[in-house]
Amino acid sequence: MSSCCQSNPPPEGTNRFFSRWSKSYARRFRKGKLDNVQKYLLEGARKELIHSREILDIGCGVGSLHLTLLKEGTGKATGIDIAEGMISQAKKFSKQLGLNERTEYFVGDFVELAENVPLADITFLDKVVCCYEDMDTLVKISAEKTRRVYALSHPRQRFPVKLLFQAHIFFSKLFRTKFHPFWHNWSGLRELIEAQGFKLIYENATIAWQVTVYAREIPS
Repeated sequence: MSSCCQSNPPPEGTNRFFSRWSKSYARRFRKGKLDNVQKYLLEGARKELIHSREILDIGCGVGSLHLTLLKEGTGKATGIDIAEGMISQAKKFSKQLGLNERTEYFVGDFVELAENVPLADITFLDKVVCCYEDMDTLVKISAEKTRRVYALSHPRQRFPVKLLFQAHIFFSKLFRTKFHPFWHNWSGLRELIEAQGFKLIYENATIAWQVTVYAREIPS
């Protein structure tokens, strides 16, 4: 698979907001560093032994999660991000690591692109659901694309975290910035995912982020 970028024009405000962080994320990954949330997501995903795994990385950033697994021998990966800067860095890393024949990248909104996105054995959504207004649709469509493992992170349902997010949302709206996060019913997210045929197999947390990994139940 060649490393190509098929795209729909991304929302310009969101594109700019995340693209400006792409070089910082790239510096961290170049040094071989993953944050604790990423480490937990990989730890949970590795609990399911899947041969010739295909990865779908939604909100893939510079590619830290899927490129780490590809280096370990995973089959191939599809990365999607709304920020052109993030995808540009991911493609550079893919080429530098000799993995560009095993990666494919899309720029844009996953929900809008989903029809052209292949099925995957493992799907990652790292800090994505809090950036999407219609969380239910995002989860349902991404779960439909997932054969086996569904791994995601989201803000913890704690008052200090909620207060910080709501302050960000308030000031973003006050100053009319073109991007702000969304605070959803995180306590109901597990029920939503399990309704798609998954069961929880791993969970961990940092001060601000909850990490959960699910596996699709396979009939005996």
